[in-house]
Amino acid sequence: MEFPLRRWAYLFPSMLPFALIGLGALPRLFYSDWRVTSYVLFAVYVVVGAGVIWQLITQRPVVVVDHRGIHYGRRRFMAWDDISSIDLPHGPRMTRQLPIHPKDVWAKRLVLTQNHVSDLESFRTWLTALLTDHRQTPSTEAPTT
Repeated sequence: MEFPLRRWAYLFPSMLPFALIGLGALPRLFYSDWRVTSYVLFAVYVVVGAGVIWQLITQRPVVVVDHRGIHYGRRRFMAWDDISSIDLPHGPRMTRQLPIHPKDVWAKRLVLTQNHVSDLESFRTWLTALLTDHRQTPSTEAPTT
């Protein structure tokens, strides 16, 4: 099952830093002693803005839950056999996170946010049920001797 990036859930938190820094004050910096700083800041705004727009259009990264495990984008993957526990969602209402802990203590945990799923508590319940089902089903691989 695929969970693409929710555009409206991603738009507000990603645009908030632009409003906080004060994009309106940037043109005044071009005509002051801070000219070089204003050009660098403008370049940063353009690059970050382009990245946000690209993510909003393509709705990436996508969270995929399948028979092998949980994929977050193209690079992050945690197999069902590697999952130790799925924690309770925590954090402020707008930036809640659902951490998934690996069995290997040196491996990075997988953190899912509300950018893909609006109700993290129900999503956790569903993932825990899938994890329990996967642990109860016998492995299809041949045992090694």
